[in-house]
Amino acid sequence: MVGTLEVRELTTGYGEKEVLKNVSISLKKGKVLGIIGPNGSGKSTLIKAITGVIPTWSGEVMHDGKNIDDLHRRERARVIGVVPQDTFINFPFTSWEVVMMGRNPYLGRFENPKRDDDLAVKEAMEATKTLKFKNRSVRELSGGELQRVVVARALAQEPRLIFLDEATSHLDIGHKLEIMNLIKDRAKHQNVGILSIHHNLNLAARYCDEIVLLDGGEVHAKGTPKEVLTRAHLRAVYGIEAEIDENPRDGSLYVTPIKRQVMEEDKEEVVHVICGGGSGRVMLKELVEYGYEVTTGVLNVMDSDQKMAEFLDLRCVTEAPFSSISEQKNSENLKLTEEADIVVGTDFAVGPGNLDNLKALLYAANSGKKVLLLERKEFDERNHVGTEGDRIYRELINKNNVKTVTGMDKLIRQIDEGNL
Repeated sequence: MVGTLEVRELTTGYGEKEVLKNVSISLKKGKVLGIIGPNGSGKSTLIKAITGVIPTWSGEVMHDGKNIDDLHRRERARVIGVVPQDTFINFPFTSWEVVMMGRNPYLGRFENPKRDDDLAVKEAMEATKTLKFKNRSVRELSGGELQRVVVARALAQEPRLIFLDEATSHLDIGHKLEIMNLIKDRAKHQNVGILSIHHNLNLAARYCDEIVLLDGGEVHAKGTPKEVLTRAHLRAVYGIEAEIDENPRDGSLYVTPIKRQVMEEDKEEVVHVICGGGSGRVMLKELVEYGYEVTTGVLNVMDSDQKMAEFLDLRCVTEAPFSSISEQKNSENLKLTEEADIVVGTDFAVGPGNLDNLKALLYAANSGKKVLLLERKEFDERNHVGTEGDRIYRELINKNNVKTVTGMDKLIRQIDEGNL
């Protein structure tokens, strides 16, 4: 069956360096095709080759039986809309003006937008919840807001194919799910083919009908999520051991990395990490990969550190979104510090709502626990509770069993070598 898009034996690269070799994929109408693989596997290069940003060395790209290289630039823009991972707009265009750029393939030179163009832009901005700042300069928008505007631009373009190059990476979890639900709906009800590059394997598993796993510029595996997201494939390509479970709510797969294949056997020590606001995401993952049993808290639900803890299936004390730490949750967190062999504090911002997390670090130190503090930022820069925060922090760092380190690698190394 001929798909909307057929990539046949595609080979290309940059200069003399070959990046993709004999890659063949098929994207069907109304379907979402996920592209996954480690950094450097050729995911973004694939989009650049299909869209003509870089030339193909051999092979061909066909759309509905026609070679896409034979299409005029304007016609190709009506076929493919692209949402890049990073967008830089140098001029102070309004959000409306940026989304209207998606209508350029339908407008003549110097032609003013018509009613149909205005309606397409309005619909796209309503769908992405960006209409409320249509008159604001894109320079005033946050990274997540700007990314939603760029998604709206692609929707306003009304293409037959939409390519997403890790397009949700800058969005918070709520907007990430909204955009992916919107894209999935667009594929199903408007017969649009979606090609979506993902780093997040669980998003790929949840939203993609088929997945292509790239490794070293070649197709390692392709098929349904269940056929591609297997322990054997993840071990071979990512070098990780993982648990593959099925979400009882929607039947989608859920991938939980356990540790890197090359790491040593599981450690006996339990490490409790007190973090928040994204300050602990990498650390949590690294500690798990090194074989430690890791616990964490108190984290607000939907905090990026909490999502990583959930992804890794860690014991985590959670609090409601945007809520201060309650007495009950604080007690649960203190209990985890008591059960841990090592307590780690990241350089999280300290405010009235999470001051108890700073106090928990002092509690652990006073209990005789080994405490390591990650200090990439000066405490004064992240202290939003004034003299009380400063007093607790000064008392903490003056304890003999408390050490501060300035880098993540050094902190992990000190834990792994027992140099505490």
